[in-house]
Amino acid sequence: MENNKNNKIPWWRDGVIIFVKVSAYIAAPVVIASFAGKYLDQKYNTGNLLFLVLIGIAFLSTIYLIWKEMKIYKKKIEKEENLNNK
Repeated sequence: MENNKNNKIPWWRDGVIIFVKVSAYIAAPVVIASFAGKYLDQKYNTGNLLFLVLIGIAFLSTIYLIWKEMKIYKKKIEKEENLNNK
């Protein structure tokens, strides 16, 4: 699969971009939820309840964000395949 007819864009660029985005989608929600959950549990003295709830929300948001990104990437690949087949 060639990204550009003039070869100005490296072949590995799209893969690296997807890797960085997906890594951020995994790490950011978990880190934010961990700190926020720990803070709220200490503030409201709820044990680990809010921590676990926020980690669960972070997990669900990570799944959604990765699914959304892969859907966009799939459309891009299909578009490129259609252009190459013509």
